[in-house]
Amino acid sequence: MTPTPGSTSPGNPMALLVRSLAHPSTDPPTLVSRARAALEWQGSDFLVGLQGYGELMDTLEVTADLDALVRLGDPTSPPLRLLRAINASATGLRVTRMATLPSPWRWLRVDESVADLSGVALRQQAYADLVGALGRAGLTFRVLADDTPVEEVLAVGRSLGSAVVDLDEVDAAGPDAQPVAGFLDDLDPLTYGLISREERDSAGAVDVVWLSMRAPLESAGTLMQALEKFSALGLNLDFLHSDPLEPEQHDFYLGFRSGADNLSALQTALAEVHFTSRVLAWFRIPSEPTP
Repeated sequence: MTPTPGSTSPGNPMALLVRSLAHPSTDPPTLVSRARAALEWQGSDFLVGLQGYGELMDTLEVTADLDALVRLGDPTSPPLRLLRAINASATGLRVTRMATLPSPWRWLRVDESVADLSGVALRQQAYADLVGALGRAGLTFRVLADDTPVEEVLAVGRSLGSAVVDLDEVDAAGPDAQPVAGFLDDLDPLTYGLISREERDSAGAVDVVWLSMRAPLESAGTLMQALEKFSALGLNLDFLHSDPLEPEQHDFYLGFRSGADNLSALQTALAEVHFTSRVLAWFRIPSEPTP
């Protein structure tokens, strides 16, 4: 194995591996490239497109030199299926970084001979992101596979009058393509996270933490005992999910803000009331979306 500047800390043996990056196969390569840069990830140029949290986590578990780029949604209220997938890891995977990107989608009029825009060509992920916004336009959607080349998306779009592409694919539409204003102007940014085994500097500002915890035996008041430990440390919850495993046993997922000292004290306090706990994510939220 060849030493390389990787995405792990120098004291971690994983830093000796040339890191590769898995990513959602539903996102176009141009968007993946910008998300990778925003997360300041360093490693090889070998990228692995995977579908869904399950396939992604299963691959990470058995591939020591692989990190993963994932969509987080709202970092203060992540999808339960993502929390479950990370919690199932036996190799210490967690979300270690976060970045936001402005919405990547651009709606273009690509055939001026079509007087009225009645249809739009777009990939499946773009459709999932935009159906609410474009639904108001009364369009016919031609939804294409996520791996459809931009040239094909534009070719289909010319038969309909318009197409949606990633912002770095706009030039492929040619100089005559014109943006369609008024529908995609105020879209929320996309939030990406890096799932990794990397160790990070515990110093610095308050961070977002996702924690899982479980008690071996539950009874009335068991959860309240744990929540009192959060209150005693002045920790306010962003979210709390109760995930049933079997009768009278749950995995509890919690999100909050905490620095290193409070997090260590919290896990010690939870152990005192017989809760095991595991950090699923610990990252800083950038103050502004990455341009």
